[in-house]
Amino acid sequence: MTHHVDSSSPSEYLADNPQFPTKLIVFTLFIGAFFGYLNDTLLNVALPTLMNEFQVSKTTVQWLVTGFLLLMGALTPITASLIQWFPTRRLILITQGLFVVGSLICALAPNFAFLLLGRMVQAVSAALFVPLLMNGILTIYPPHKRGTAMGLVTMMFTVAPALGPTLSGMIIDELNWRYLFGLTIPFMLVAMILTTKFLNVNLSEITRPKIDLLSSILSVLGFGGLVYGSSQFSALLGSLFTLIMLISLIFVIWFAKRQFQLEKPLLNLHVFAVRQFRLSVLILLCAYFLFMGMEVMMPMYTQQVLLISATTTGLILMPASIAQAIAAPVLGVLLDKKGGRWVLLPATFVLLISLILMWLLFDIQTSTLALSALFALMAMAVSAAITGETHGLNALDKPLHPHGTAVITTLNPIAAALGASIFVGVMNIGEHIGTFATPQAATLNGVHWSMTGAVAVATLACYFGLFIRRNVHELHG
Repeated sequence: MTHHVDSSSPSEYLADNPQFPTKLIVFTLFIGAFFGYLNDTLLNVALPTLMNEFQVSKTTVQWLVTGFLLLMGALTPITASLIQWFPTRRLILITQGLFVVGSLICALAPNFAFLLLGRMVQAVSAALFVPLLMNGILTIYPPHKRGTAMGLVTMMFTVAPALGPTLSGMIIDELNWRYLFGLTIPFMLVAMILTTKFLNVNLSEITRPKIDLLSSILSVLGFGGLVYGSSQFSALLGSLFTLIMLISLIFVIWFAKRQFQLEKPLLNLHVFAVRQFRLSVLILLCAYFLFMGMEVMMPMYTQQVLLISATTTGLILMPASIAQAIAAPVLGVLLDKKGGRWVLLPATFVLLISLILMWLLFDIQTSTLALSALFALMAMAVSAAITGETHGLNALDKPLHPHGTAVITTLNPIAAALGASIFVGVMNIGEHIGTFATPQAATLNGVHWSMTGAVAVATLACYFGLFIRRNVHELHG
């Protein structure tokens, strides 16, 4: 039987309470989230293989990534409220169970429709994992220790997706794409055992807040429409694309206005009135947009332009996961000691420089060593941006922490979904504009088009970084 730990007495934060098993609880939350997030990019290297397996196009197959991220983002506002409806252990076990069910559907999928269905079930699980972990960190740790804690979280959230393509490439070449899903199931079953045995406290008070149904519908329609339109704009007629995007924006605006009218909004958008939070989130969204876009585009470039195998592609991307694993904890400590400006401002400039160099490097024949090094540099910058979200959360008053977390965990997967869909969409347009001697040359032109947009987004992130300032909640003492 679970019981609620009062986080206000005798210690304001659970980490300050010597009777609270901090490390064990955080580890239990991490292990499920790690494999949930590993699944985010596990399919990226497999996309060309799945295109051939099920005879679907680029814009169709990328919905295995885009649809996953979209549903995850659309459901996150609801799941943030669910935390206050169910005991922590029960909710985590439901989350882990959904992951196992989704993985089984994918592993046994007889056609593309069933594979996509399995991914959607996994997306529901991922939507639950994020607010559970983030709210756990904010409940357990005081502000001056959150940077270090978030550095470890960042390591998990960036290493897991970065490790996905490496494992994926090896599994596809040596086994079969179905093993991508089957091999993750035993790990999640172990996580369920650990949760059942060790997680015997509630990290949130059970208040059962009312969930506004209209806000939920508007969120799905608005953000879903934006992602759909972005992913299909290369195939849609100009008038239809404009209509879809316009209607989607109307739903998003309606959703935002409704949040200000509700006594208990699905998302409390007042957090954006805090400038340092707003800037941190904007940088974070740019980073997620770029990272997921590059994660989807890179395997297409290496396999369809450079004509190298899935395993080699995975090995090219592997140094990024190693660099992130090393950098994330260091960046967290740096944020605790020096403040967010020392993390976020350099991150935006490194992000821009790495993308410019990749843009110049991409060709029919490219040094895979240089490609791997630049991708790792970009990944480190993304890690810094993710760690830097703590700077924004620290700028909020404590009552706004759950709302700030809900906003971040809602917008991140939407930004990532837009990144994946827009990169592929622009790439598809670039492939069909002009006359090319070979399919390789056409794909390369599409890659260059996508990279032009990537550099523009990174430039915008640099602009936001110039206004990052130290806030009083960030440093101890």
